[in-house]
Amino acid sequence: MRFISDFHQNGKLAKGINSTFISLIPKIDSPQRLNDFRPISLVGILYKILAKVLANRLRIVIGSVISESQTAFVKDRQILDGIHIANEVVDEARKSKKELMLFKVDFEKVYDSVDWGYLDKVMEKMSFPTLWRKWIKECVGTTTTSVLVNGSPTDEFPLERGLRQGDLLSPFLFLLATEGLNVLMEAMIRHNLFTGFRVEVTDSLSVSHLQFADDTLLLGEKSWANVRALRAVLVLFESLYGLKVNFHKSMLVGVNISDSWLGKVASALCCRVGKIHFLYLGLSIGGDSRRLVLWEPVLARLKNRLSRWKSRFLSFGGRLVLLKSVLTSLPVYALSFFKAPSGTVFR
Repeated sequence: MRFISDFHQNGKLAKGINSTFISLIPKIDSPQRLNDFRPISLVGILYKILAKVLANRLRIVIGSVISESQTAFVKDRQILDGIHIANEVVDEARKSKKELMLFKVDFEKVYDSVDWGYLDKVMEKMSFPTLWRKWIKECVGTTTTSVLVNGSPTDEFPLERGLRQGDLLSPFLFLLATEGLNVLMEAMIRHNLFTGFRVEVTDSLSVSHLQFADDTLLLGEKSWANVRALRAVLVLFESLYGLKVNFHKSMLVGVNISDSWLGKVASALCCRVGKIHFLYLGLSIGGDSRRLVLWEPVLARLKNRLSRWKSRFLSFGGRLVLLKSVLTSLPVYALSFFKAPSGTVFR
């Protein structure tokens, strides 16, 4: 309590409290490059307590300062909200035979790219108190870190930008950072530079973008004006806010749009062309849940997880525990939105 009280009064962290070890977690089975590792920050217990207190405070108000298009880490908002809206928009486009353009954005090293000065400006615009901004600046701007190599730490070095994966504050601060994209999109729509997809029920309801942390989906009518506005928003967001867009991994998808037009747009944006159905937040967009092909990725993950017991000396009881844990965890996410066909349940 004394540590928290001192920080509340002085807004300063003692030397060593904000020190961090970075542990490199392999993303694949046989990593060869640095990109094949995911850096996870191991923070000290005192800082973790402080971050928990600040994160709990921020959690209370974050729903009132970010837009409804953001559905991550906000009370009464769920990851399935964006999936449901995207599927409904695609279904509406098919039924009304309207042309719909979707762009799935891929951000590169999102947590590592956040500019601290930009984050402070965002909090200032959102009317966060000066004292709060001072606390956050101290938490993110005084970090020193060292990398664990075979369990041994390297020399410490200071960080100049980015948020730490493993810091309890980072998910909420990242939401504040990505709110800049919503502001740019709203400005484009307000000045008639970008046209979202209008739902048939009412002309006043338009869907232009969906966000879940760094998973972003942009939606609009088919037009070159929309393509130019979309690229301008992403390039401007990258240059102003530090979050780099990986256009080569981003994906363009069309509903009732010719492949030739999509190919021209993909060449202009330097992105790839996808097909309906595609995955967003781990679930299918535009797919038919009654078809077995939609469930193949889920079944493949199940088989891959269960096949691991072949490399372990597991008893029959151990295999039964593994089977139950896999069967009760992996399919639950997909089953929370789609109803599995009988053929999939049988398999």
